[in-house]
Amino acid sequence: MVEHHVDESEDFQARMNIEPFGGNLSVRLSPNVRPLIIVGHDECIFKQYLITTKAWTLPTGQSQLVPKDEGSGVMISAFQSREFGFGHPLNQQQLQAINELRRGKTYVDKEAAERLKGNIRKTDLKNNNPLVYEFEYGMNNEGYWDYDHMVLQLDDCVDCLKYLYPNYDILFMLDHSSGHDKQKPDGLNASKMQVNYGGKQSHLRDSVISQVDGYLGPFHHEKMLKVGDTQSFVFKADDEGPFYLSDPDKEARKFDVQSGIRRRNLTKAELANRLNEQNISIMGTKKQLVERCTENNIPTSVEEPKIIEGWINKPKGKLQILWERGWIDVDNLNKYTNDGRVDAFGILDKSFSLHHLMLNCKDFIEEESMLQWMGRQMGVMIDRTPICHAEFAGEGIEYTWGCAKNHYRRQPLSSKRGKETYRELVKQCLSRNNLTTDRVRLFARRARSYICAYYQKHYIGVTDPEILHGNPPEIVQIEKLAKKFKSHRSAIDFSSGFITGVIQSTSSQVTV
Repeated sequence: MVEHHVDESEDFQARMNIEPFGGNLSVRLSPNVRPLIIVGHDECIFKQYLITTKAWTLPTGQSQLVPKDEGSGVMISAFQSREFGFGHPLNQQQLQAINELRRGKTYVDKEAAERLKGNIRKTDLKNNNPLVYEFEYGMNNEGYWDYDHMVLQLDDCVDCLKYLYPNYDILFMLDHSSGHDKQKPDGLNASKMQVNYGGKQSHLRDSVISQVDGYLGPFHHEKMLKVGDTQSFVFKADDEGPFYLSDPDKEARKFDVQSGIRRRNLTKAELANRLNEQNISIMGTKKQLVERCTENNIPTSVEEPKIIEGWINKPKGKLQILWERGWIDVDNLNKYTNDGRVDAFGILDKSFSLHHLMLNCKDFIEEESMLQWMGRQMGVMIDRTPICHAEFAGEGIEYTWGCAKNHYRRQPLSSKRGKETYRELVKQCLSRNNLTTDRVRLFARRARSYICAYYQKHYIGVTDPEILHGNPPEIVQIEKLAKKFKSHRSAIDFSSGFITGVIQSTSSQVTV
């Protein structure tokens, strides 16, 4: 029996419109394994006066006046999948059933719900398409999209999809935006660690040494951790203390010790608090606040006990953690710095960089983001696509944005004037009449072809067109894309021809 992927033939694509979810499942799928639905996600901004760069000019040389600025803006946070297309409209019966299941339940991230909604309990969904959310950004509107908004929308979407597809596993594909990459407060993050113990560094969670590769280094010693051990990132009472201190120093510096008094200048926030207590203006720079305090005989500094930190109950720091894992050569201890050493030729030697060594530990590389951890609590999986690769992000959702904006740009300027008219046009461009399931599947197919091309190029090393049978053409483009683009980009910038071709080939199905 030969198995083909649905993307390999136009005939298979045609059958996707007839059979549920596009055809039969894999013949290799074990009967006790649940099928997987991959759901892509991205955010996009529609500016009010997003118009085409070309315009008709009268024989007299006159042309239509266009606005000088981009006007208002609305952000769209949306999910799509090749199984059900862009978004997922719910009928009244489905919406009612989902709301009944939500009643009495709380959001998984209670702190985010409290910050954003003022209540941790879930309310009834009023939008019949929670997978597409319109957000009016700006200080004078709904603020700015961040992790809190994202995790609550994800929770709402999970409620819908788990009700609609209870027998499927769900994987959400997100990009690396700041709202998606927020880490847990105690998450493993080398940037939150200092070289030595104590200070203002975070208290990170414990980590289990699950294997040698990626965890343990080449410099073995009798105190080195073993596979299966749990490493604490904080010194405990029964620990021996920092390895780089002598035994007398370890004992002497075990606990915090007061060594006199020090005078510290107040921070800007502290100055503002003292001025506010006297009903004095707190506007201005720190220098202006200091002058205001001086004029009103308000102290601008404070005396505090000078404390020499002990190591008990303090974060260990990178040097100690890496030594316990066998990554520190004690014979060259003085060569280790946070960033590494520069040799006589000006070349940075990262083998002595504590930050580099810490970043490359497997548990730090694979550390979950806050959103990924919350997703597991919701019963779904979350993965992230590589940075700066819009060509295969979110199940082809970048091409979907290109299709929607292509339609928006072609509309007359008169249909974009006025807030209500403009917002209605945006909804029309994002409707499933324009972003049909057929188009979404073609976009998902395109994104998968890029994924396959990268895999063949970088993991298998296949580049010969004869071996690839002329498939896919993206294998020729990937190196060009990698060199040309160094930051996040839109698919409409590099695949406008493909998007236009899809629009033209499927225009007979569109009823916008």
